Amino acid sequence: MTDPAKYSSSRFEEFLRNFYSLSQTARIYSDSHSLVTKGLEKFSESINSCMANGSLTFKISNDQLYVDDEKLSYNRTTKNLFDNIIRYFAPRDLEGVRFLEDVRHAPAEEILAFLRLLDHSGQKPEPLAWLTDGLAAKNIQWVELLEKTEGPRDDRDSSSLDRAERLERARRDYTYTKASLEEVARKIKDNKSEIGIGKTVRVVQDMVTNLIEDDAVYSAISTLRVFDDYTFTHSVNVAMLAMCIGRRINLSRRTLVSLGLCALFHDLGKIEIPAEVLHKKGKLDDRELRMIQEHSLNSARLLLKLKASPDSKARILVPLFEHHLKYDLSGYPHADWEKPLTLFGKIIAIADKYDTLTSSRAYRRSLLSPDRVLGYMFARAGIHFDPTLIKVFINILGLYPVGTLLRLDTGDLALVVSSPSREFSKRPLIRVLEKDNEGGYKKREIINLDERDPETGRYVREIIETHHPAAFGIQPVQHIFSGN
Repeated sequence: MTDPAKYSSSRFEEFLRNFYSLSQTARIYSDSHSLVTKGLEKFSESINSCMANGSLTFKISNDQLYVDDEKLSYNRTTKNLFDNIIRYFAPRDLEGVRFLEDVRHAPAEEILAFLRLLDHSGQKPEPLAWLTDGLAAKNIQWVELLEKTEGPRDDRDSSSLDRAERLERARRDYTYTKASLEEVARKIKDNKSEIGIGKTVRVVQDMVTNLIEDDAVYSAISTLRVFDDYTFTHSVNVAMLAMCIGRRINLSRRTLVSLGLCALFHDLGKIEIPAEVLHKKGKLDDRELRMIQEHSLNSARLLLKLKASPDSKARILVPLFEHHLKYDLSGYPHADWEKPLTLFGKIIAIADKYDTLTSSRAYRRSLLSPDRVLGYMFARAGIHFDPTLIKVFINILGLYPVGTLLRLDTGDLALVVSSPSREFSKRPLIRVLEKDNEGGYKKREIINLDERDPETGRYVREIIETHHPAAFGIQPVQHIFSGN
């Protein structure tokens, strides 16, 4: 059987070979020359073969070539090609380029115009500015230029970023992703005929890059939800949690991007449900229940309206339909479905259920604390959820997930702010809270529950009970992610 990673890498190498060859041929010959027309055919074939999720990015970092964040192997076969490409981009102040979906339909003269502008830019005093102006003048919108940065991007190793910086980076990713999803939903509601998802793809790609460095922050960042804003924050939370699971089971970067997009769009069908049904406090009648249960099917239907390649849509279409089917296929929508759920479907089902049960909703009379939600889900392993993946998920979040409110034997209330400091420990870092004079709570010190009495060896503090923070009117984001 062909190794998928090697197959993917060989396609990327072929794309780069065709890109570089065409750029050199277009420099010498006219548009009608047979070498140019043949080169265009090969370039188009290879970019169609490689493009996924609506874009294709290649860049140079530390003298290594990456396509869609996959590092290509530098060996005897690829050495000359890679060296030529690195030398070619060096004087152009470019780290690389990103081709968008529309390149598939770009006229041959536009592709050649771009390559000739790229070539000429190397002789200009300010190559990036000159090239940007040239693309704008010719209205070429299917390519983005990646500016060369001095040293690694905020791509300092996550270990060199302090906690506040890492959380802020994750918050930016969260905000941008939510905004891009809202834009897509708005265009669907406005019945736009062309609904591009290029911006959404790019923010998810950036999020994957950062998440790979520091998935613990991204599993915690889902506590950013606010009680009165559920529709889109839920989808972003599910995307982040799903990608954290994917990361722990060693999915490739490209697969993580597909998983993230799939999770982000999993509830797209809910935008067609009236707000009074979606947020109804009382029991749903049969008609309303049917509307809710049709949302996964409608999510798949609405996906077809988005402007993306058939291959991109095919990867994420089925999981949208599956995410409420349950592991034993007893869920909804009701269908004669006999095949096992896809990996994406099983992952999204776990992330979706966890975020749903830990969110404060108008129709929910009682709130389960995050640790009890994990216990509830684990009890249904093998029935509602994949038994292996649910264990992976619990290992990611810990027995007391970030945002769990604890009552300690000291009488204090405290929020879990970080997973256990050591793998063999079950005791997290906590933020002690104190009542203020306005009916709320203010922050006190951060404490490690692992702390022991040096004389007795016993833990200094014990957990008496756990609560959902909403039951006390506490917004975790106000106490976890700001200042010390």
